[in-house]
Order: sequence, then C-alpha cells, then structure tokens
Amino acid sequence: MKTRLTGMIVGVLVASTAMAQGYQVQEVYKFANGAQAQNATALKNFGHSGEVVGSQFLFNTWVKGVIVNNEGVEFTNGLFNYDKISQNLYINTNENNQAFLVFKKDVKSVTLTDGVTTVTLEKVPALKTDQLYTVLAKGSRYTLYALTKTKFVPASFSTNGISSSGNMYDEYRDEKSYFIVSASGAAQPVSLKMKSVKAALQADKEKVEDYLKQNPDATIDENFVSLLVQSLNL
Repeated sequence: MKTRLTGMIVGVLVASTAMAQGYQVQEVYKFANGAQAQNATALKNFGHSGEVVGSQFLFNTWVKGVIVNNEGVEFTNGLFNYDKISQNLYINTNENNQAFLVFKKDVKSVTLTDGVTTVTLEKVPALKTDQLYTVLAKGSRYTLYALTKTKFVPASFSTNGISSSGNMYDEYRDEKSYFIVSASGAAQPVSLKMKSVKAALQADKEKVEDYLKQNPDATIDENFVSLLVQSLNL
C-alpha cells in the first residue's frame, strides 16, 4: 500500500496524526496482525535475537526525530529508526500499532535521538543523492560525512580439536567510508590516515599542521578527524 501524504492530516495512519506535505510512505508492519512486508520481524525487535554482536538498526528502540523534506518542511510526529542494511527510514505512529517506510526521495535530512545520542543524516548533492550520510562535523567551510554500510556476518566458528577459527556469534558489521565536502560543494573521499586527511584539506595545510603539533599523540580515528574539521570551521 503506497499513499501520498498530500495534507496536514494523514488518513492512512490515523485521523489525528499530522504529517507534513510532500512525503510518501509504505506500510511495512502492522504489529497487531503480523508482517506486511520485508523487515517486519526485524522492526518488531530491531534485529536482536540470541548472541548477536551489533545491530542492523541505528538505535535499539524507536526514538524521537525530525524529518526535513525537500521543501524544507519539518515533521516530528511519531517515533523513528534507521535500518543500516537497507538504508531505509521507518516511522511508528504509536497510535495504530503500525510502522511505515518513509520514501527517501522525499527526505532531505533526518535527525534522530534517544536522549543520549543524536545522529543527523543528510542527502549530499555532491555525492550519491539516493544515500543518507551521517554528519560528523559541520561548519561554514567544511563538512565531514560518513556513509555506513552494514552487513550480516553469520557465525563461522570451526575447530579440529587442535586449532580453531572464526566467531561463535552472528554479527552486524559496520563498514564506513568518509567524505569531506567544502563550502564550494566539492567532495573529497578521505580515509582515516593522515596522508589522506592532509590531501583533502590541502587548502588549509598550515592550520592542519598546527593542529597536529597541538595533538602529537592523538590516534587518527573518526573522532580526531571530526575535531580537526571542527577546528577549521572556527
């Protein structure tokens, strides 16, 4: 069932649920009556069953959020979660016991929070516009984005009685790629290696060198590059 949300009141959800104009949703799970489409079981328990490391979802429960559509209209009603495998955004109205898939083509950005962790995902015109990229650092000069792709890795433990290999647990494994986008809109892929970071920020070579001198023992990881980009935006 695909429904165009053309007004402030969305009849397909419930009469009292307000939704901003310009979104399409598809019902994917009716909790009271069973599966309606793919990912239904995962949406019910967010992929956690038995000894599993990691998750296919960004959060372990439904969380609050703000969606901004392509026209800049915000929508906050309901609860949300993001599937890192399918890279789909879901909304639960919490009123009619239903979950819906929000069509990404209508989404410009979404901010999700569980009260402790806040994550903002955006479409980036300089990159693939059918993807949502996590904002790690953003300012007037540079923005650091991450694209997370998650895959399911089944348990692979084996032993011959002398040696063993593999893991005894299933795992949802995140693989991230990073991009620095300048104020001009130019996008540069970057790895978590100093040579790559310096190349992406060549226009601010001296400031980068100064930052490195101030942090000589720092590990070049996601947090370090985020803080570096933030410093360049000051």
